[in-house]
Amino acid sequence: MEKIVVVTGGGSGIGKAVAEMLPKEYTVIITGRTASKLENTAAEMNAKGHRIVCKSCDVSDRASVRKLAEEAAAMGEVVKVIHCAGISGSMGSSETITRINALGTVYVNQEFYKVMNGGVICDVASDSGCMLAEQMLPSEETYALALTDEAAFVAEMVKKAAITPMEAVNASVMYMISKNFARWYSRNCAYKYAKNKGIRVFSVSPGFVKTPMTDAEQGEATACMLSYSGLERGAEPEELAFLITMLADDRCSYLIGTDVMCDGGCVNNGYGMQTSRVRYDGRSAAENW
Repeated sequence: MEKIVVVTGGGSGIGKAVAEMLPKEYTVIITGRTASKLENTAAEMNAKGHRIVCKSCDVSDRASVRKLAEEAAAMGEVVKVIHCAGISGSMGSSETITRINALGTVYVNQEFYKVMNGGVICDVASDSGCMLAEQMLPSEETYALALTDEAAFVAEMVKKAAITPMEAVNASVMYMISKNFARWYSRNCAYKYAKNKGIRVFSVSPGFVKTPMTDAEQGEATACMLSYSGLERGAEPEELAFLITMLADDRCSYLIGTDVMCDGGCVNNGYGMQTSRVRYDGRSAAENW
């Protein structure tokens, strides 16, 4: 039986790099909302000997995700799902970000849980999910509404992000909240998925990655964030792809229910709004180490 790997958001960025780094023995389904981008990526990689199949999918639509899961299962055994699809804080309203980044993670995990027996689900979150002070985050009760009352969940998430009259600012906050939710949801469904069906679930939280999506977002704010890393640069998509494919490999079979952060040390060095964290500036007092 064919071994199927599904990569959401596989047309560019981290998703494309993951698809290209996976062993060629897999049939890899790349998904996204823009068919032309998927087709160009597939043609490029198939010319190199990969087996890439394109399927359009809107992760904010459960029916679309269900159709993707069923079609993938009809092609063979789904052994890995790498969920990279998402949008940044500059790409939509607070509600749109909630539906794609947060509910999209729920839909992908739940619908593929139904068709998988064993295997791996990796949810790509973000170090932004660790940057807000605790009082700026929704409660776990609000997060849990995603499983019982989606309309109430969206309303509460949008309300929590509305910290100013400016939607652009609120959308940026919503992005951080949505990625915090993705980490929370991935962690909380891991036990059930492993216990009931042997599916290993974990998340990865990248920092700033140089992709087409982030090209327009490089500026003073990004430079400030990157100054909190000793490397003072963003990551290449291939660096995240290597981490993800390694963690999704069967040789990492004991890694489950956790988040692996790969952000050049920015959050660890104090970047963000977590009031409990104090930055230690190793650049000015390196002799103390």
